Parts: sequence; structure tokens; C-alpha cells
Amino acid sequence: MAVTEASLLRQCPLLLPQNRSKTVYEGFISAQGRDFHLRIVLPEDLQLKNARLLCSWQLRTILSGYHRIVQQRMQHSPDLMSFMMELKMLLEVALKNRQELYALPPPPQFYSSLIEEIGTLGWDNFKIFFLLAATRNWKRQGIDSLLEPPEGAHLC
Repeated sequence: MAVTEASLLRQCPLLLPQNRSKTVYEGFISAQGRDFHLRIVLPEDLQLKNARLLCSWQLRTILSGYHRIVQQRMQHSPDLMSFMMELKMLLEVALKNRQELYALPPPPQFYSSLIEEIGTLGWDNFKIFFLLAATRNWKRQGIDSLLEPPEGAHLC
């Protein structure tokens, strides 16, 4: 058990036991340079399948779509150390996916160069423009638009 406790401390140095029986742990889990508060309450037999995971609202929000996976990992992890490693990997994935959802749009130079390229190819080749976009729920949305050349553009 001491080896597992040392490993846990090495992997999650900000998660510390809150009582002598080591049934309550509180602290932070770190991912992508950010720390998230959590508390884990284990039953007397220290089995994770009956444990309670209490998260800060930030951590709960990030893991909101992963509730079933977190529950499954709690049911199947042999010890707290294994669960924390899996939770940390899951948090990394959730943060990465969240960043992709909220990726910044291209800079204005991108749109300027796009308009220049369309001008080079000829606006008459691009009368109707179909834009395919994904919503937050990954539903595909199509948008038809009639492109009007910018003022001063010459059509052949």
C-alpha cells in the first residue's frame, strides 16, 4: 500500500489524504497547465466502485459529456492511483476537444486573401457559394449564399 501511496503522491502531488484512514482525498488535478479542485470520498473498504467524486464547477463543466466514462472508470479501476491517472488522461482529452470547439476564427488576412483569390479566378465562377458548417452538437448545417462581387470588381 505504501508503494501505491508514494506513486499517487508522485503523480498527483496536489491531492492529499484528509484523514488517517485515507478515505477522503482532497486537492487538485492538473492538466494543460490548469488546476481543478476535486474531492474523493472512499468507503471504509477503499473500493472505488462505491466512491464519490466531488468536482469544482469548472471541472464538472469540462467533464460534463464524459460522466458515463468517469463512472465506468471508477467501477473498473483497481485503486485510486489508476483512477487518477485515467481521470487525468480523460481531462486532457476533454480540454483538447473543448479547445477545438472554441477555436478562434482565421485572422482578417485570411479573408482578404480569399477575396483576392476569388477575384483572380473571376467572380463569375462563384455566383453561388455553399458553406458547410458544424454546430456545437456536430450537426451539419448547409448555407446557400449568392455572392455579390465587391464594388469596383469587373465581371467578364
